[in-house]
Amino acid sequence: MKETTYDKISGGHVLIIILGITVLAFLMLASVAGAVPFAYITNYDDNTTSVIDIATNTVTSTVPVGIRPCGVAVSPDGTKVYVANDDSNNISVIDATTSTVTSTVPVGHAPYGVAVSPDGTKVYVANQNDSSVSVINTTTSTVIASVPVDYSPSGVVVSPDGTKVYVANYGSNTTSVIDTSNYSITFTVPVGIAPYGVAVSPDGTKVYVANYGSNTTSVIDTATNNVIASVPVGWSPVGVTIAPDGTKVYVANLGSSNVSIIDTATNTVTDSVNVGIAPCGVAVTPDGSKLYVTNAGDNTTSVIDTITNNVTVTVAVGKTPITLGQFIGGPVTASNTSRDTETDCKGIEDYVPDYAGGAVIHIKNRVGNDIVVSWAKEGSQKAVFQVNIPAGQTRTVTAPSGSYEEYIRAGCSWYIVTDGHIVVESGYEYSLEYYTVVDNNTIVYDGTGFKQIPDSQAPKI
Repeated sequence: MKETTYDKISGGHVLIIILGITVLAFLMLASVAGAVPFAYITNYDDNTTSVIDIATNTVTSTVPVGIRPCGVAVSPDGTKVYVANDDSNNISVIDATTSTVTSTVPVGHAPYGVAVSPDGTKVYVANQNDSSVSVINTTTSTVIASVPVDYSPSGVVVSPDGTKVYVANYGSNTTSVIDTSNYSITFTVPVGIAPYGVAVSPDGTKVYVANYGSNTTSVIDTATNNVIASVPVGWSPVGVTIAPDGTKVYVANLGSSNVSIIDTATNTVTDSVNVGIAPCGVAVTPDGSKLYVTNAGDNTTSVIDTITNNVTVTVAVGKTPITLGQFIGGPVTASNTSRDTETDCKGIEDYVPDYAGGAVIHIKNRVGNDIVVSWAKEGSQKAVFQVNIPAGQTRTVTAPSGSYEEYIRAGCSWYIVTDGHIVVESGYEYSLEYYTVVDNNTIVYDGTGFKQIPDSQAPKI
């Protein structure tokens, strides 16, 4: 949706006129086929899983699961979600389409961490109280093996090629390496004190273990199964995840209520981001643009822009969201047969001339994705200005008096405002906000507000 506010400064008075609201129908969904990823947040103290639509950062449903859910993993195709229920000793299998539990699989005692194999055929569950890993066949929803590991396993992750499983053993300060061909332990790697979360790099060469008791993250070389670095992070680190390009590691520090960002080239912390109280779970979106952090102490999920390292949104969820594991899932596949994918996803440079004495325009992006806003003279495609606006940020430009066509690019698609031209006048100050609206958990579309156009009709510099 778009909201426009005009402030005319004259004689020391400010006149504010709200012009109204039009529905913004473009989003990323307009140029994406398949499932848009969702974040599945396990709420430990109310026995539910909150489902967040990451396009709008709204909770679209709340799914009752087992008792004290903590770990979660999403199948590679995004169709199923596996939730580890600590106190009911089972795994809830959620149908991602209907947001309902379709089956329940008994596993070991106090299941905590859970991970899915890259081919989606197996689920691995770390059972804290009997020091084992249950292996579930996803076709039959039955346990086909139980692998003994060290004391009190918590986090678990599968290598990108599916041949190894890494298990962080909280009670023994080790990480177990399981060979998935025969479900045997091939190595036990000493790490820091009380290892909790674990993640593997996209190329499978490194494993990162968050050590709750020593305030460090261990870096394991998977070729040698040796710790090659121990990176100091915040207090009591719990969750850990890696950017899709492998350049950054994000660690949720429960004790210091922040997220440490590790440069994987240097194994040093380059930044830290304050979030909610007692962050536990952390996961990155498939495109790497956003990081979701579950805050067990204040029942929220923080959304971090990975470019600016700022929290852009805070989403209220259920009680005590712990959410250990990769809880964002579902592929995003670009699909638009009417457009040239070689050209339509190119970056667009800013064109922001300084019109001295012109109208001042503040443009705020609350869509949840980066956008480009461009204005062109009415009846012409020549842009007066064109500006990139990252999600959650505001850009200010100036423009001369006149009547303009208004264009938006979201994702790889251009749109034009179809409900009238915008007229600006020197001496006025304009505030525009673009944002999304969800009505009864459904994104609202209005073809009369914004219409998708081909690149040939987009504004030109």
